[in-house]
Amino acid sequence: MFRFEKEQKIINAGGIKVGGQPGEVPTALTGTIFYIGHKIVKDKKQGIFDKERAEALINRMDELSDMTTNPFILDVVGTSVPAFQSYISFISKVTEAPIQIDAISPRLRIETIKWANEVGLSDRIINNSIYKGVKEKELQNLKDCGVKASIILCDNPTDDTVQGKLDVLPGILEMGEQAGIEGALIDTAMPAWGVSIGAGLRSIYVIKEQYGDRGAVGTGIGNVSDTLGWVKGNFSKDVKKATDAAQNAILPMIGCDWIMFGPIEFAEFVFPTVAVVDTYILTATAELGTRPAEEGKHPLFKLVG
Repeated sequence: MFRFEKEQKIINAGGIKVGGQPGEVPTALTGTIFYIGHKIVKDKKQGIFDKERAEALINRMDELSDMTTNPFILDVVGTSVPAFQSYISFISKVTEAPIQIDAISPRLRIETIKWANEVGLSDRIINNSIYKGVKEKELQNLKDCGVKASIILCDNPTDDTVQGKLDVLPGILEMGEQAGIEGALIDTAMPAWGVSIGAGLRSIYVIKEQYGDRGAVGTGIGNVSDTLGWVKGNFSKDVKKATDAAQNAILPMIGCDWIMFGPIEFAEFVFPTVAVVDTYILTATAELGTRPAEEGKHPLFKLVG
């Protein structure tokens, strides 16, 4: 294992700590709820859903977080302002976890964040996302509403190599600062399964080394899992879970601070998987001088004692 030479920032993202040197802070885990096709959603326009099932899923995330110390974020998908209002109002009463706004359009993000500010939830909101091409109006809205955390999507539409991501990142970080973002969740923009996945992976280490003092670095692995047709077509669901777990496990080993792992239901195997890996990392980096940022708040203390 290793330590980065550059100072590594620990950010506040909606009320949780994310970032730092490998082993310093537990990996934050983001699960998506109310996603397109989620069976608990009954009416996606009005935000009508099975509240009992939703609460059970969220409570289980809280339980798994307590068992492992890995903090979590809820990535909330919505297709209308009424739907977001319904979802977020419910979530805010069930858990204290950060709420990530995953909207399909800039207008919807703007209106939802305005509403969240009006009801006093800005400090729990994570914007998803700031990327190349975001307009001034949206950046100003984030600043006006006091949202302090956002995904900084390191996506270069014309060059998906590591260098391509590095070329666009400084400008997107500046956009985040313009919007008043203090907790930057730098996303390496992992593509669908294919030959470009390696750049999304290697970018984690490279960006941590070069920009780790400006934000926490992570990625969304759920899209890769969804598009890995070879596994789906040739093996059982249990094998698919194993490969999904493996893909989540490799990320912290190269410095990943946070993982968007996909559907909230995957939490059941992602949390223990990442907690075990986090324990390996801290026990390995302890000889390099790494200590937990907060005593007792690391999977090591739960899994080893």
